[in-house]
Amino acid sequence: MKETVPYSAVLVRLLKGPLYEESRQDWDLLLRHRAQVDDWFAHVGLEVVIAEHDGLSFVRRRREQGDAEGEREREALAIPELVARRELPYRLSLLCVLLAEELYRFESSSADESRLVLSLQRIRDLILPFLPKTTNEAKLVNDIDAQVNKLVDYGFLRPLSVGSEEFEVMRLLKHKIGPDVLKESLDRLADYARSLVAGKAGSAEANDE
Repeated sequence: MKETVPYSAVLVRLLKGPLYEESRQDWDLLLRHRAQVDDWFAHVGLEVVIAEHDGLSFVRRRREQGDAEGEREREALAIPELVARRELPYRLSLLCVLLAEELYRFESSSADESRLVLSLQRIRDLILPFLPKTTNEAKLVNDIDAQVNKLVDYGFLRPLSVGSEEFEVMRLLKHKIGPDVLKESLDRLADYARSLVAGKAGSAEANDE
């Protein structure tokens, strides 16, 4: 019988999702065996990202810059994907971008707080200006809350307690939405917001005639 490697618990944790520094025992094991852990995941086409300054680690597709030949080889091998690439719907993508912006702003301006916590109402208020107006506000709120629950499932938000309407915005989000992607997305949102304003102005002029 093969012996279990000393870092097997870390492999299992990372296959399930992000590993945070607060899980002290597994985090210490990861730091102690990072080379072996990365080598293990390399065999299945993945790499381990260890962001010590953010106290988190996760796995993603292995990225080798300038390695076009290697990319073709991986495609030819048809390695099954262990990390799903999700195509998020518009509202969910929008919410991710807005929360990432809040997280970047928080990290650049807050010296006393170590984590960003937002109420459910605050999250609703972030996205509402970018959604079409509706007469069924209750349905819209329920839909936003459903998107929030999905972000909890994805590990981007974490409720402070069971049933809580306060959520910690996890730093994993900024590793999924880098500054360049964020800026491009915010520019698009700004264009959309301007189009909404222009549309309202046009409607007002039409009503005045």
